[in-house]
Amino acid sequence: MDNRYQKFTVSRQEPLRLSIALEGFFQDETDDEARMAYGQYLHRRLQPAAAALIEADDTARLAHFAAQGWFTAKQTDELIRLAREKRKTAALVWLLRWKGEHYGFQDKDFSL
Repeated sequence: MDNRYQKFTVSRQEPLRLSIALEGFFQDETDDEARMAYGQYLHRRLQPAAAALIEADDTARLAHFAAQGWFTAKQTDELIRLAREKRKTAALVWLLRWKGEHYGFQDKDFSL
């Protein structure tokens, strides 16, 4: 077991745990046990994990999260709002495309 995973398991600092999990989850060298632990942690802490990926405009990793089935329609809307606020164009475009393909957009009905 690598030192990074040990640090992840004993740390009580959420920003550090999030950083380690985001790094380790996507590395090929990570063993299966650690990857599973990182994945479970990231799924439970999806909002801050996705926010970090949006901040980095990392659409490839956002796509990986989405492929895991982690994004609900409501979660996607919240992430779109966050990408707009942070002015992260690549993440915003990717999230809008994801929403359109998987959840669609509701037409507003202004009929009387």
